[in-house]
This record gives sequence, structure tokens and C-alpha cells, in this order.
Amino acid sequence: MCGGLNDYLKMLGMTEKKLTEPLWPYLLFLPSEQDARDEFVRSVLASRVARGVLSSFDTEGSVMQKDLVENLPHSNKSVLLYLSTLRKFGLITTGSSIHQGKRVVYHELTKNGWGLARFYFEGLPSDVEALTAFLLEDYLTKLATLYRDQGIPESTLFEIFTRTRAKTIFGGSKEYTRPSFILFGASAFNTQIECEKLPALGGLASCSSPVRYPGGSTVDLALALAREGFETSLVSSVGNDMDGWNIITHLIQGNVDVRHFVVEDDKRTNESIIISGGKKGSRTLVGVSPSTSLSITSPSQVPWSEIETSKVVYIGEVFIEVAAAIAAHAKVQGIPTVYRCSVPYWEFGLDRLKPVLSQVDNLLISYQVWKYLKQTMGSKLLQKLRGITDAAIIIKQSKNKYRLSLLGEQDLVLSCVSTDISELFVVGLLMKVSEGVDIRQAVEYSVEFESRCVNC
Repeated sequence: MCGGLNDYLKMLGMTEKKLTEPLWPYLLFLPSEQDARDEFVRSVLASRVARGVLSSFDTEGSVMQKDLVENLPHSNKSVLLYLSTLRKFGLITTGSSIHQGKRVVYHELTKNGWGLARFYFEGLPSDVEALTAFLLEDYLTKLATLYRDQGIPESTLFEIFTRTRAKTIFGGSKEYTRPSFILFGASAFNTQIECEKLPALGGLASCSSPVRYPGGSTVDLALALAREGFETSLVSSVGNDMDGWNIITHLIQGNVDVRHFVVEDDKRTNESIIISGGKKGSRTLVGVSPSTSLSITSPSQVPWSEIETSKVVYIGEVFIEVAAAIAAHAKVQGIPTVYRCSVPYWEFGLDRLKPVLSQVDNLLISYQVWKYLKQTMGSKLLQKLRGITDAAIIIKQSKNKYRLSLLGEQDLVLSCVSTDISELFVVGLLMKVSEGVDIRQAVEYSVEFESRCVNC
């Protein structure tokens, strides 16, 4: 048996040693009947003229018979017999035309013939993308038909494909064992619509075509940090669906480490609809249900060792109990933390948020959150916050002002160009916090960095 394999490898120009080299993903379709398969291997793959004939077809998949006979070091009979075999298995078609005043016979590769011809190429073909697209589509079609004929649910096939795709995507992720920043937060897939005017209740308005893209404040921040050249790791969760894998792929392409993403088979990726309505600003609608993957849900999903080796820990939209555990661990390790959450979390109340707020070093409050807190908590808002946290509190108190509140010190108010806390501001802040810069200087730098880069 081994001797037969070695003879076959030698015939294909391979040696036993070469088997350890990287393998190319060639795909060959074989006849379904056993006798036909045996004949295909013997007469098509094992033929001594196979490489010469199949590598002679031009980039259009054509070759003239006279050129094969004249140029190949094989007898006319061997070449013609092999062409007949290729035609028998549907790998080529044969026709005739007038060439330079003479009638000539030519042969053209079929789609399956193209796949076989590339098996004999020395390197990857120039049209590898188009070729693999055809082969994959054809292969999946044949498999789906086979599953259907055998009474196996076609969904099983695509579940296998999704799992394989997942492993491949994750395999392309950066691996930062000592990231500068480790971020925890929610991921979402946004659908944005631009409308000149929002309609009244029950009305109708003309709007732009919807644009869909990966997003979420923590996702955007991770990509912005990576663009600045920082090794950044993001911990989040998505559903096992196309939107979830597109988010992960987008982050991998942005050089963000996503190895600690949680993919939940029984949930859907978080979706948001953003409607921009001219002078009335935008409206963001977030889909929340028991079947939505919002964020990591357990301390077991936290990469604790990477918190210990990072320079700064950023906590965004994370379940309160998990956020509190992350903040506590970072505090014990002496790693500075930055915490930012949206209105739905503040709606739980200060008592519920206390386990997180009491342990973080820096607290970011957006303009939207600040308006909500003033409406619900009334006067002496900062005093109430100071009752549960010693953190440096950075507030977007108006559309053109940042305010820094430090325990026992005079507040710092700075003018800015953004209408709310921008990812640029947070990037600047994290950069300076990671360098151990005084928080006043860090905020001043962040405002300047935001202003300098807002139109970049």
C-alpha cells in the first residue's frame, strides 16, 4: 500500500518530504459511481500527459489541438486519447474554427475542467478569487442536494459552515498578551437612515436608503485606539449570525484582538436603528429582548490575566455585576479604570451602580446622561455622586463644555468642539492615563486632541 502511494506521489511530482509543506485548498469533483471514480483517477489524474495537456490551456481556457500535438513530448495518439477522456468526463468541449485561413480543432475547458487544470498549476492562479467562489458555490450546492436527498436538514450543513467560518475568522485575530488597553462593552450592528424631516405620527416621509455597518461606542473606540497604533483587546458578545461575524471581521481587519469575544448560539446580535431627522437631530432605537446578545454576562467570560498586564481598563456597556468584578480586580492590581455607561444603566439608580462607581478611577458622563441625571436627581447631583465615588468625574455638561470634577479640588471647565463625548476625546484620555499623566493635564490634552483631530 505504501509503495503504491509513493509511486503515485512521484508521478505527481511530489515526494514524501513535501507532504509536510503547506497545503493549498484545491477542490476536485469526482463521479459519484465507484467504477467511474476509479476510471477517473486512473485515466485523468494518473495519466502521464495530464500536466502537459492541462497546463497548456490559455487564460481563456482554450487551446488548439495542433499546438498540443506539436509542443508536447508525447505521441499524437497519447494526447488525442487523453483529450477524448477529458471530453468523456465533461471537462472539455471540442469545436473547430478557421485560423489563419485553415480549419483547426480547438478545445475549451468547462467550469469543472478549470478546477482540474488549476490542480496542475505550479502556483496559485491569478483568478484565485473567482475560481474559489465558483468552487465553493458549486460544492455547497452539491452538498445541499446530497443532504436533501439523504433526508438530512440543509440547515445542518450551514451550521457546519458557520462554525468553520468562525474558527477561520478568529484565527486571523491579533493576539496581544500584554495589550495597552483592554475594553469591555457592547457590540451592535447599526442601520442608519437619513431623513430631511421626520413625519408626524402616522405620516410618511422620503428618506435615504438604509446603510448598515458595525458599531457601538466601545467598538468604535477600540478601532480608534488601534488606528493610533495601540495594541487593543475588546471583550464583547454577539449572536451566532451574519451581523455578529461581520462585527468580528471588521474588528480583526482593524487590528483589534477579538479572541475573547463570546459568540452566543441561542441569541441574536444587538441591532440599532439610527434615524437622522434634519434639525431635530437623530433618534436611536435599540432592540432589546431576552434573545438579544447585549454584553458578556459572567465573570467566567473575563480574561483576568490580560487585565493584569494591560495599562488601562475601559468598561462600557457591561452588566453591573460583571463590571463591578472587573473594576475590583483592576483596583487590586493597580490598573487604572475608565467607566462609561448609557442612560439605561443609570436608570437602575445609584444604589445599584454603587459597586462599580465606588471602585473606578475615572467616570465619563455623556451630555445625554447628564441631562437625564439632572432631570431625575435634581440639585446637588455631584454631591450625591461624591457620596459613593472618589473617581475623577468627566462630564459633558453642555454641547460645548467639558467639566472635570475632582474630590476636594476646584472643578475644571473646558470649551470643546464636540456636541458630546467623542471617541477622539476618549482616545486622548486613555493615552494620557496610560502614561500616568495627572488627570487635569490628561483632560486638557484630550480636549485639544479632539479639537485637532475632529476634521482629520
